[in-house]
Amino acid sequence: MEKDDLEVLAMYKEEHPRSLFYHLKTAYLITRSDIKTTIYPATIFAFSSALSGDLLTTNSTPNILALLLRLPSVLLWIWSNLWIFNLANQRLPNSVLEDSINKPWRAIPSGRITSTQARHLLLASIPVVCLSSFYVGGREASAALMILTWVYNDLGAGDENFFVRHINNALGFVSFGAGASQVACGYPDHTLNQDAYWWLGVIAVVITCTIQFQDMEDQEGDRLRNRKTLPIVCGDDSTRWGNAVVILLFSLLVPAFWRMGIVGYCLPVLLGAVIAGRTFFLKTLASDKQTFRLWCLWLTTLYCLPVIKHQNGSL
Repeated sequence: MEKDDLEVLAMYKEEHPRSLFYHLKTAYLITRSDIKTTIYPATIFAFSSALSGDLLTTNSTPNILALLLRLPSVLLWIWSNLWIFNLANQRLPNSVLEDSINKPWRAIPSGRITSTQARHLLLASIPVVCLSSFYVGGREASAALMILTWVYNDLGAGDENFFVRHINNALGFVSFGAGASQVACGYPDHTLNQDAYWWLGVIAVVITCTIQFQDMEDQEGDRLRNRKTLPIVCGDDSTRWGNAVVILLFSLLVPAFWRMGIVGYCLPVLLGAVIAGRTFFLKTLASDKQTFRLWCLWLTTLYCLPVIKHQNGSL
């Protein structure tokens, strides 16, 4: 079947040559869903870590201009590692089936590329990404992401048990943050210090307990592929109660970890309260999508706490 698909696609390409813009758009569609969930948050985490000075890094006097000059390298590191995960995930038959329901615009269900082509791209991309990570930094995090990608996709860690799924997702988030931060710090001259790994542990716990916000909008597709997410296993109403509790709890606990003053609690608690209210009272698919976007924003406010602490002390 895959061979026939490739032959048909090859014949079609002979009649309709693809432009560079077409291929760039295909690459964009492969990673589009994770721009708000991975690229933006990981970039903010990296910049916050690098600007936090000796709170999280070995550089006590970070330079903003030097950091901005490293921004392209940071974005390249994040996007290239995300590219690996997305190709590995979206090429699988169950993912194609799910995407045909939840995200029909993606490259494979929309017919822009086949699963076999995605696999070929994956095989070609892995050594390139590994080599680039050796050059710009974040090689350990990149290796961790590839292992997590294999566990999540090929071993089914994302399907059979929601707790294993949550842990895998959390480790993925912090690996993106750690690798991007190493690049932002100016590897190999500077890197993360020991306290940064405690902070990454805190973030991993937060994400493990709140990542189900992304599953609220995908329940139809998850049922189709028999994925055991928290709202499917425990029920929609019970999950919404749990979501409200944990978002408010961590809105208080994470600023407390940094010993923030009253002002430092304001934005996380305000956003947490808005998200808690939305998850109770706004239950449509469109509302759940927007609530998840607000969760991503809430997470980035937590990411910024170290740099606020560094710049303003007891604020």
